[in-house]
Amino acid sequence: MERSSVRGWGVRWASVLGLLLVLSSGSCKRDDGASEADGVVEVSFWYAYGGTNRQVTEELIASFNASHPKIRVKGTYQGDYFEALAKVRVASRTSRGPAVTHVVSESLPALWEDGLVEPLDGYARGEGGATAVDLADFIPALSQDGTFDYLGKEVPLFALPFNRSTPIVFYNKKMLADAGVSPPQTWEELEAAARTLTVREGDQTKVWGFELPISWWFWYALLHQADGRLLSEDGKTAMFGHAAGQEALGLLVRMVKQDKTMKNPPGRDYNAWEVANTDFLSGRVAMIWTSTAFLNYLTENAKFELGTAFLPGFKRKAVPTGGTFFVVMKGRPEAEKRAGWEFVRWMTEPEQTKLWSQKTGYMPVRRSVVESAEMKAFYVEHSNWRTTIDQLDHAVRFPFSPKLLEIQRDLLQPNLEKPVVTDATVESVLGKAEADANALLGR
Repeated sequence: MERSSVRGWGVRWASVLGLLLVLSSGSCKRDDGASEADGVVEVSFWYAYGGTNRQVTEELIASFNASHPKIRVKGTYQGDYFEALAKVRVASRTSRGPAVTHVVSESLPALWEDGLVEPLDGYARGEGGATAVDLADFIPALSQDGTFDYLGKEVPLFALPFNRSTPIVFYNKKMLADAGVSPPQTWEELEAAARTLTVREGDQTKVWGFELPISWWFWYALLHQADGRLLSEDGKTAMFGHAAGQEALGLLVRMVKQDKTMKNPPGRDYNAWEVANTDFLSGRVAMIWTSTAFLNYLTENAKFELGTAFLPGFKRKAVPTGGTFFVVMKGRPEAEKRAGWEFVRWMTEPEQTKLWSQKTGYMPVRRSVVESAEMKAFYVEHSNWRTTIDQLDHAVRFPFSPKLLEIQRDLLQPNLEKPVVTDATVESVLGKAEADANALLGR
């Protein structure tokens, strides 16, 4: 899942804090990355997890260290995805940043274009004493190649998938069964189901049929369901401000303002996501869309039987992937980068990705895991975990543009909600965002 934005003043403060952090941290390592005492290569790994995911991450780090006596990985929590990303970018200008981190997928094109991350092809082939990895075993839609449309560029391997997800539908089985409603397969069915499931008493809405934060990830899914795209095939022109983009945002605006069957939760970014989760668990809403990463949390806390389903389609079925990739930072000593690769490779091995998926709800990134007898049995017993895997047949890619993250976080994310909470029109909001995106792309 993607954490809250810290653009503007938030980015400035995160950058300042990150700079203070890396400059104030001491180091006892030689330039080759080995500790002075015993020749063990120490690897700094910055991650962006709290709660259960942080606990599982630290357990995996401990297991790696126990099985690799010549490498010692030190994990450090650095805030949410975008706080951690800001700190990594600042630290990359110093000699004290991490050797390994994981970053949200939309940031990868800019990190690569800025020369901050290490190419991994040689490591993956086993060159220089590195342990090779079977790249063909990674699930295509979750890999670097499957996540990005390279827009005609030649881009080497520089990122391996870690915690990967898609948005899926979560629904209250009893509410839908009592209303005689099936999980909607189309936009039309979604609107109809939301009307049927909404319960009002006078002017008060007791149960909302549908709840969804109006945010980039979900809108990007709707954009492609309406057969649109973010950028042109060469990546030079923004294309989201007209028919498909307007249909995508217009659906949500219509359900909120006209039908009054969809709740737009208050708050920004993941604060809004958390409100939607709480409303769903408390029975105040029948259906939500959220990340498969919340599977464990919602399943463990629901006092009712919940179901999961594909996102509904319009002109086509479409779903974006989300989450993060591992990268090795280019500016670190060679010994650290080699050791960092061993950690990244180990974390994406079948055994680790299976454990990660079962304990968190994120997707396993290896084909051999999904096809294993153990996971097949797990999916029979936990069918909700299978939905996101099957939905990958409809996965859509992001354009590999160094401006992708800025378009997402600066131009679209802060503005998509305006037609709901103000008198702004869908046409004016997306038209302005598209014009700004074209100016950005033209620089």
